[in-house]
Amino acid sequence: MYDGVITSGFLTEELEALSDYKRDKEPYLKAQRDNDRLYKSWYSKSVDDIDNNLKCTNSLVFSAIENAVATANENYPMADILERDEDSADAAEALSKIVPVVLEYSGFKKLYKANMRSKHKRGTAFYCVTCNEETENVDVRILDFCDVYFDMHVDDVQDSKFLFILSAIDNDELIRRFPEHRDMFQGDAAVDTLEQDSSFRIKNSTVITDCYYKRNGALHLMKICDNEIIAATEDMPGYENGLYDHGLYPVVVDRLYPIDRCPLGFGMIDIAKSTQLQIDKLNTAITENIMVNSKPRYLAKRNGNIDEAEFRDITKNVVHYEGETAALVPIVGKEVNAYYISHRDVVKDELKELLANRDFQQGTTMGGVTAASAIQVLQQAGEKRSRLMSDDSYDAFRDIVYMVIELIRQFYKTPRSFRFTDDRGRKSFISFSNAMLKKNGAELDDDPAEFDIDIVPQKENPFSREAFNNTILTLWQSGMFNPDLFDSAKVAISSMQFDGKEKLLGSLEDMHEDYMKKQQEAAQPTAAPAPGTPAVVPTPYTQMIEPLSVPADDMTQQITPAAGADMSQYVQIPITGGM
Repeated sequence: MYDGVITSGFLTEELEALSDYKRDKEPYLKAQRDNDRLYKSWYSKSVDDIDNNLKCTNSLVFSAIENAVATANENYPMADILERDEDSADAAEALSKIVPVVLEYSGFKKLYKANMRSKHKRGTAFYCVTCNEETENVDVRILDFCDVYFDMHVDDVQDSKFLFILSAIDNDELIRRFPEHRDMFQGDAAVDTLEQDSSFRIKNSTVITDCYYKRNGALHLMKICDNEIIAATEDMPGYENGLYDHGLYPVVVDRLYPIDRCPLGFGMIDIAKSTQLQIDKLNTAITENIMVNSKPRYLAKRNGNIDEAEFRDITKNVVHYEGETAALVPIVGKEVNAYYISHRDVVKDELKELLANRDFQQGTTMGGVTAASAIQVLQQAGEKRSRLMSDDSYDAFRDIVYMVIELIRQFYKTPRSFRFTDDRGRKSFISFSNAMLKKNGAELDDDPAEFDIDIVPQKENPFSREAFNNTILTLWQSGMFNPDLFDSAKVAISSMQFDGKEKLLGSLEDMHEDYMKKQQEAAQPTAAPAPGTPAVVPTPYTQMIEPLSVPADDMTQQITPAAGADMSQYVQIPITGGM
């Protein structure tokens, strides 16, 4: 039995809060399960279903979601850590190099892409930023929709009184970590998912509930299994100030379209499913009409005595029958009105507007626009919503980077070596510990170094790279890189807006400093010889050039030096062409 400082009343309050959070979240989960079933119906039909069923489904929403994910991936965020004072400049530069490496250890780019798909489909994506208890390495992972619970009536998850994360952990691992509770870790874990309404079971696992809560400004963690406490940071030495010094819940929520007074959002399926279903119904009706009218059909009397075998055999010129002449009457179909097809196309265009997935954003244009620059202008003009979505994701990424920095400050007590690639593409290493985050030699807690986090996109779009390359080429051709024009170039480039401007200005300043140093060295007078040092007098030299009587195609000059001159430094130079 638990005998720590946590009271039974507080545990009861937590369990009741978890029950309330689950109940409040259930309608949202139900809607997401419906959306998932609808989404799968747009791509998961079997060949038999397609052959035997004329129902048509269109994948416009699927295409729009994947296009949005591709756009987000092209603008993958990068963090530039900026110092707030001069004493923190070295630490900021070091963090700018190691934070991407720490994220790479967690496979963040893969997590980012997966969460972008979840964000655009469901409207919400979850990141969890923690520190591994055994290795003390920063760990970033994504959370399943059904595994995280909080107050559904606040705007920010950090304002929730409690935050719960449910995890199915292998029983053997739990017994290793908590041997005193081995009797609790038996059987299989029942886990809820979005893929199905009922829970499914994971063999040889147990569900552990991590309950985070804030007390007196400190973040604490309690681990619960079967409504019993198995561990709590308030009982552990070394956690008097809480689990993490930053005092925040280790969960970052990235929303697509926010819901008022709720930490969650809604996605592209929510806003597009009605229009998509309407298009599917129109496509089905048009396809049925085409299929009916493309194959002749007949009404036949039961007593018409028509030889059906001969009738179906198109090689027979004569079909025998007995009875009335009108025993077989063709069924005359009705062609689809052009208005219906036009209406279907209008609805498709409406869906594209709803999803901000216009044709020119996928490289397709109309009206004779073929120039690459014109297509790029149209794409940029139509990506206002995409840029807004990216800004929201960058805000979430900034929160992740902040938590990573604070965990580095708290747990990286011994120097660690990180490999990175410098600006010139060379492999370099840097040693880092939280001692570098001290300021003015003070203790880490007394005067911590503070930083600003600037998020910039890592452009992977070929059009963006080409535009940047053309900008640099234009600056070069205009003479902006001439050291004599440094002041003019600095004013001109500072007024421009393009990625990498600050780095270019820094390179120009370095070039200008080297140029001025060489100019100063060249302008310095030659030092006078020391007193008593004999002066170097050039050897007197007088030459006489006399023409020789040789063929015109092999002419040389004969040099006659003064008497006693050193001839080792002179050579004969052949002269072609004659005199």
